Amino acid sequence: MRETPLMYSAQGQSLPSAVELGLVCDPRLLRAELGALRTAGAPLAVAEGRRVLALHSPGGDPGRTDPGGPGLRGFAPTCWLEHAPLLAGILRSLPAPLRSVRLVALAPGAVLTKLQTAKIGPPWGLCRLHLPLVGGAESRVVFIDDKSHWQPGSLWFAASWRQHALVNHTDEELVHMVIDLHHTAALAGLFPTDLQACLRAPFVLERRPAVCLDPAELHHYICRFPLPEAFTNWENPGHFLPRDALRNVVPAEIVTHRSTLRLLVAGRPFCTLEHLGDGEFRMCGWSEERTLRVRAGAAGPAAVVVEAREGAYFYRVSLATEV
Repeated sequence: MRETPLMYSAQGQSLPSAVELGLVCDPRLLRAELGALRTAGAPLAVAEGRRVLALHSPGGDPGRTDPGGPGLRGFAPTCWLEHAPLLAGILRSLPAPLRSVRLVALAPGAVLTKLQTAKIGPPWGLCRLHLPLVGGAESRVVFIDDKSHWQPGSLWFAASWRQHALVNHTDEELVHMVIDLHHTAALAGLFPTDLQACLRAPFVLERRPAVCLDPAELHHYICRFPLPEAFTNWENPGHFLPRDALRNVVPAEIVTHRSTLRLLVAGRPFCTLEHLGDGEFRMCGWSEERTLRVRAGAAGPAAVVVEAREGAYFYRVSLATEV
């Protein structure tokens, strides 16, 4: 079973590449906080053009400097965030659940090109913000349709799914706090009024609250089914089910683990599942860009429906469960 209704604002075409959301902090205080982090031993010294420090990451692991994705554990503060109370307060003020938060430092004179992170944007239920901490007038974030200096202390939205560059034509380092969040209706309210309509459903995915499951009910969802291998390639642009997807499947299971449900792929734990209601689950650490729904039958789960979304566009296929 496949359904593909009309797509709205494909790939977020109605959204600009960069939007200033306002001044949120005195740049002098941000510079002082960065100095305090270094005094505490934070490994943010510049080497080979760029260094990254994780403040919020999958499982709170300070070694995870990637944006993260589906996994067994959710996102949590790292040990370094407690040394940055000012930044922690700014993060708490944002009306959306945090994903990865990193400090990114770019050396004087350095240029980073071909930067692009697929699906980190509202059409897929995610959002990326930048807060420059340190940066001179000749530092730039460059998109094809936008090339501007982002003033330290100001908060910016960045369409990071589009290719862009980071340029630091100054004699001091450039430091940004790069903030990845789940997209919410409240977060859309921070944007200029003329953009808020295209940052609401059906043009984008708004994060839904999880619905608790009674541990006594978990066994109702235990099943095995053939999963299109492309479902696990969540970083790839576009939807996850090409026309021949069902020709390349892997064995999958939904199993219980303590008081939660897990998705196993080829016998290995892939992610924890978060219940959205009516037997539908998203993957821990990810958005509703792709979900699974367990449909009950007379003797237990009869099918698992997997779905990919981009705004109002969706693609779903029903997979029969195996005994």
